[in-house]
Amino acid sequence: MVGSGGTSVKAALVFTLLAGCFWRSYGRAVATHAEVLLGMARKGVDLVANGRLTPESMPELTYPLERAQAFAEAARARAGGQAPDSLLALEALLVRYRMFLDTLDRVRRDESRDAAGRALEAPLADVEKAGEAVRAALRTEGRLR
Repeated sequence: MVGSGGTSVKAALVFTLLAGCFWRSYGRAVATHAEVLLGMARKGVDLVANGRLTPESMPELTYPLERAQAFAEAARARAGGQAPDSLLALEALLVRYRMFLDTLDRVRRDESRDAAGRALEAPLADVEKAGEAVRAALRTEGRLR
């Protein structure tokens, strides 16, 4: 154990333990953010297809993005210059999801239900592909089984 002296050593030990806790749960957190974003994208398409997406519904779809962005920023800060591939993949998913939301909001206003569903097929596929890239990176890193 660390004795009564060496305050800086104790501080470094606490910092190391806290950093270790973050990275221990990192893979599960990344996977959860990815799954939530994928689920919300699918829900958004369903809402548009059923004519139930209103401007008041948009915060429900944007909030998970904001949470995932905050997590990614924290992870990037902790990673320093060595961001894991899974973080890069999560950041790419965030970009795709933001683009999807922009398209979703535009399509909701401008298209009929049938046309909206067709217009959202490719953006949803892009989000799903980015989500799979996150899962693949996590598996490669041994953070997902």
